[in-house]
Amino acid sequence: MKVHSTLVGLIVAISACASSAHRQRTAPSPERDWPGTITAAQKAVAGGRYADAQQELAAFAQRHPGAPESRETLYWRALFFLDPANHNQDTDSAVKALDAYLLDGGSAPHREEAQVLRRIALSLDSLSRSGLLIVSSPADTVMKPFPAMIARVQELQKENQKLKDQLDKTNAELDRIKKRLAAPKPDGP
Repeated sequence: MKVHSTLVGLIVAISACASSAHRQRTAPSPERDWPGTITAAQKAVAGGRYADAQQELAAFAQRHPGAPESRETLYWRALFFLDPANHNQDTDSAVKALDAYLLDGGSAPHREEAQVLRRIALSLDSLSRSGLLIVSSPADTVMKPFPAMIARVQELQKENQKLKDQLDKTNAELDRIKKRLAAPKPDGP
């Protein structure tokens, strides 16, 4: 009986080791999971489903906290937040994601790009707050002058029209004077 219990214990131990090894081989690792995640996020963006892309990336980061690929989700999320085609474009969220991405002192594959994107995001935010950048829809993002500049241009246009009217009157008066001077004078007594 002692041999039997020892044998059962050995089988249970081997089974547990095998089960643990199988779980380790089949458990998703960040390296294996990342290509599918980023591809799914990019496909979602291509289809205009930015919220789905953000959710896909956030879920990856939750599943694999601390993995280098999880930090990459910050870069991609920021990029998608800044996309003009994104109807929920959000420069504040983009800057926060880029700050978190750049905060880690490790090697970041997109460090230079992230720094440029951060500066672009801050510039866009500044232009938007100042009224110089007005976005009515992602397709027609345009630079527009300040409201004060519009008023000044309209004022100058009115002033220009007044000056043209005065010039036309002055030219008409000069033509009348020229005709009067060019007309033969009647012979006098």
